[in-house]
Amino acid sequence: MKPIALAVLFSAGVALAPGAARAQANDMFPSKAAAEKRAKELKCSGAFAMGKDWMPCQNFDVYEKAVSKEK
Repeated sequence: MKPIALAVLFSAGVALAPGAARAQANDMFPSKAAAEKRAKELKCSGAFAMGKDWMPCQNFDVYEKAVSKEK
């Protein structure tokens, strides 16, 4: 995971389980389009900025729920 993403998460007070942290590291994308493509796979929509990268779904809460259902 990129240091900036970790700093943003921890400054926001977001605690991640080890599995969630791994999933998140795999779901950081350099473009909004790539994150939106992954969102479709997770059965959510949209993308949100995380530092200089993009993550799938409308926000982090929706992303976490989508990832937990993927297993």
